[in-house]
Amino acid sequence: MAEVLSNLRFFLALIRMTFKSATGQRGAMLIRAIFSVTTHLIYIPIWFIVFTVAPDLGGWKLEHALYAYGLSIACWGLVSLFAFGLRMIPEQIDHGELDSYLTLPKPVLLSAAFSSSKNTGLGELLFGICLLAFCCVRYDFSWVPMPFFLIMGSVVFASGILFFATLGFWLKQFLGSAEEIYFNFNLMASRPAPIFTGALKVIALTLVPVSLMSHVPIEFVVYHHWQTLGFAILGVASYALLSVSFFYLGLRFYESGNRFGIRG
Repeated sequence: MAEVLSNLRFFLALIRMTFKSATGQRGAMLIRAIFSVTTHLIYIPIWFIVFTVAPDLGGWKLEHALYAYGLSIACWGLVSLFAFGLRMIPEQIDHGELDSYLTLPKPVLLSAAFSSSKNTGLGELLFGICLLAFCCVRYDFSWVPMPFFLIMGSVVFASGILFFATLGFWLKQFLGSAEEIYFNFNLMASRPAPIFTGALKVIALTLVPVSLMSHVPIEFVVYHHWQTLGFAILGVASYALLSVSFFYLGLRFYESGNRFGIRG
């Protein structure tokens, strides 16, 4: 129990340090946030055009697509802001940067995940939350589950990043490929669930469980299927456990970069 509390305090301290680092250069953060929001705003008219032509896509309407888009962007921003180090794990492996984390008494994964932050994450997080709030006001969606969906979606996204980043233990120079996978992971999460059929639907519930990130929350908002939400929570926890276990399995194959250092 004492070790759990110690790790929790360490986790909270890393969160504070990461956020302080991300917001240290406020001017640069503001400019990057504005460009990030502008980029995402470009996609909004596309959804209006699509649902003007086809008002119903397998039960999904404009409000569902906007909610899913807001949720996926907010989760992307949350992970980028606080746990950008997850995305950099392949590079850390190639450069032997995990050596310094191995000297710490704390979990390697925590240290690696919260080692860096991307300040565009704040703009993406705020944009996503604003879009979710718009859906709640305009389409009378409940506000209550929104924070829970953000946490659940962020855990799924972070776990997906970790799972594929871990391949870097076996595939060298994997960072570029991993970034493509992360981007497509988020892209799939922001698309309407009905377009995923057959084998693609199976993948969206297992290997790349984007359905747990946005599709199931939409279904709950519309139909209030508690049983489905319960299975989704179990799926999120299982995927997170799988990803963490896969990382520590890969860590056994880690080849030291012979870089000595101490992080405190």
